[in-house]
Amino acid sequence: MMELAIGLEESAKPFVWVIRPPVEYLPEGFEERMEKRKQGLLVRNWAPQLEILSHKSTGAFLSHCGWNSVLESLSQAVPIIGWPLAAEQAYNSKMLVEEMGVSVELTRGVQSSIDSKEVKRVIELVMDRKGKGGDMRSKAMVIKEQLRASVRDEGEDKGSSVKALDDLIKTLQSKWQMINSIS
Repeated sequence: MMELAIGLEESAKPFVWVIRPPVEYLPEGFEERMEKRKQGLLVRNWAPQLEILSHKSTGAFLSHCGWNSVLESLSQAVPIIGWPLAAEQAYNSKMLVEEMGVSVELTRGVQSSIDSKEVKRVIELVMDRKGKGGDMRSKAMVIKEQLRASVRDEGEDKGSSVKALDDLIKTLQSKWQMINSIS
């Protein structure tokens, strides 16, 4: 937490950090400096993630790369700074970086170490609208449009997810009718 806080502060980029106790691992005076400079907002315990990601000023999302968080971020075309911790998160992060090009990985795992200089470097990389950050944002925008198209349901014009759900419902109804006709 200390290195992450120092890197955030040194990046001079505005941020919202949803933080869970213990907060004593922050640099002394960090929260007060962030408030005074209007650089950062520390939110304790919980915040409306999708609402924050939906805000036009959100430039990146530091995420553990759980699938729900990935979908929420990409549905808003927000590039991801990955920090996978457990389960399938490392696979998700690898896909986001190598196949989709919408993420960079800060570190991996609960026991990994973080360096404030690397935090600052990664933030600057993702927030740079001309370089890799701009490329990530463009790719995230394409994915956002694909996600929206997949759930389109306008008469005969249905997205792939809507079609798949309709097919599942028809199959279940058919099986249910078959079971009822037997009994």
